[in-house]
Amino acid sequence: MKTTMFKKIFKICAIAMTTVSLSFAQSPSTLQLPEYAVKSWIIMDYDTGAVLAEYNSTVQFEPASITKVMTDYVIADAIEKGLINHNDQVLISSKSRNMPGSRMFVEEGTLVSVDNLLQGLIVQSGNDAAVALAEHVAVSEEAFAIKMNEKAAELGMKKSHFKNASGLPDPEHLTTAYDLAILSRALINNFPDHYKYYSQKTFTWNNIKQNNRNTLLWEDPSVDGIKTGHTSSAGYALASSAERNGFRVIVIVMGADTEAYRQRVSRELINFAFNNFDRKQLYSANEVIAEANVLHGIEKQVPVGVSESITATLPRVQYDNLKAQIQINPGLEAPITKGEQIGNLEFYIDKHLLYSFPVIALDNVEKTGIFHRLWNSFLIKLNNKINKFKEAL
Repeated sequence: MKTTMFKKIFKICAIAMTTVSLSFAQSPSTLQLPEYAVKSWIIMDYDTGAVLAEYNSTVQFEPASITKVMTDYVIADAIEKGLINHNDQVLISSKSRNMPGSRMFVEEGTLVSVDNLLQGLIVQSGNDAAVALAEHVAVSEEAFAIKMNEKAAELGMKKSHFKNASGLPDPEHLTTAYDLAILSRALINNFPDHYKYYSQKTFTWNNIKQNNRNTLLWEDPSVDGIKTGHTSSAGYALASSAERNGFRVIVIVMGADTEAYRQRVSRELINFAFNNFDRKQLYSANEVIAEANVLHGIEKQVPVGVSESITATLPRVQYDNLKAQIQINPGLEAPITKGEQIGNLEFYIDKHLLYSFPVIALDNVEKTGIFHRLWNSFLIKLNNKINKFKEAL
């Protein structure tokens, strides 16, 4: 049996956390994507992990200080597991004190709390804070880098390799815009309380007040993170996130020529996402979306639905083009158990299959007795013969 259902929907993406969704990358694009003089960029839907738009997002580049998001992720994970805590006092080493580049300005031999070091890491982008935290968790920065790579593998960052905690240049220290979006999404999702550090605009240490280098925090109230990066070889980079009306996006920009251009591209990509995409729930878990015919059952039909809610993020221009079609397994017969997969829910745009999800029976259907089945079989055969006789006339 084939049941076709048409429903107004929006752009769909990869498998989400508690919901499922379709993949925009597979759908025919009807949007004119912006073009920028940067090495790579990506827009990711936070809730679904869908890639809404991208350029060179799987090509490896130096992340510079966006590395510190992974450094922070490992630290946040250690705090959650009780291995360290925010009040721990960290002894500042000579290596930490003498780190080049951006600094928090900690002094060798002093004790600084993990909480203050985190603010120095995230708000001030301190390379000294990165090393101090790495040494506190893993004794050495080299050992900490191993933990960073283990966490990258765990998160599915397949094209990332970290050599240090700060993001200073190293030929083997590489990642992609896509991997950084995965990391940013995991940070926001797994450590929401910890993520609040990223919206902090200033931090003062050693009588030196420094502003958060992410100036989007001042320009756009919907932006609440994430991290800037810059070296002469990497160029200017920015991982950012913004939320408007419950719809959150993550934007990664890598390899801009100037700080101002980095900010401009990030700001425009955020606005591009909110101006061109919508996100809606298409079907709720256990919502009845069709009735399927059942052979040899006490009930002649069984309600059909999905076990998990399906949410979609789609370009507004494709809203009316998305079609949902249910394919029920042929010859469906009782007994049927509630929750049993009995077909698939398919989504199309312009006859292009985007994704297929299992559909389940929402009720049990018991099998009829032998005499009832024989009678039904007789009626089916009789009906077939009548139809053939009519065709022969």
